[in-house]
This record gives sequence, C-alpha cells and structure tokens, in this order.
Amino acid sequence: MIITRFSKSKLFTAYNLARAAARKAGDLKRIERLNKALGILQSKAYYTGERAQYSPTPAACSCKDWQYHMATRRAYTGPCKHMLSETIAANVLASRQAYNVTKWLTVKTSEVAQ
Repeated sequence: MIITRFSKSKLFTAYNLARAAARKAGDLKRIERLNKALGILQSKAYYTGERAQYSPTPAACSCKDWQYHMATRRAYTGPCKHMLSETIAANVLASRQAYNVTKWLTVKTSEVAQ
C-alpha cells in the first residue's frame, strides 16, 4: 500500500472512530496501542525506518510484539501498533475515496439550471 501524508482532520477522524470502538468494548490495551499508532502515523521517520524494517500490513507484522502476541502471560492478544497504524491509514484512504466518489456523483447547481 502506498502511504501518503494525511491531513490532521482525516487522521484524527479515523483515530477517534477506532478509539471509540475500543472504548465501547472496554479494551484498554487496544486504546494504548491506538495512541502509539497515532504517534507512528504522525512521525515522518516511521515511513523510512520501522515501516521498512517490519513491513506491516493490517493483518500481519514482523515485529517482536506481534510474534509473541499469543503468549500465555500477555494480557493483550490484539494487533500491534504497526498493524493498527496501517489499519488507520487504510481507513483514511477509504474515507478519501468515498469522499471523491460522492463529490463526483453530486450534481452542481449550475449544471442543473442549464
């Protein structure tokens, strides 16, 4: 997936939706990871450093956190912060696509008057 820089508005909208879902489920560990994922997406160094090293997708990552996510002593078995950042990025891109389609389908009032 090609990642571009996001506007703060779109980024925080996707983050707030994910955080609200985690809060509703009562998953405090996921909220902590979402906070870290937001920091990752705001960092310019992530795209050249950690992302190249771990090559995360929304479904898998090669970091140590994800490799040991099913260990019996861990309290959290969900996605790592890299995977959550990719999920938020995918949601931002999906909302951008939905906006462009809606904008394209909307008829301008000047076109209707003709």
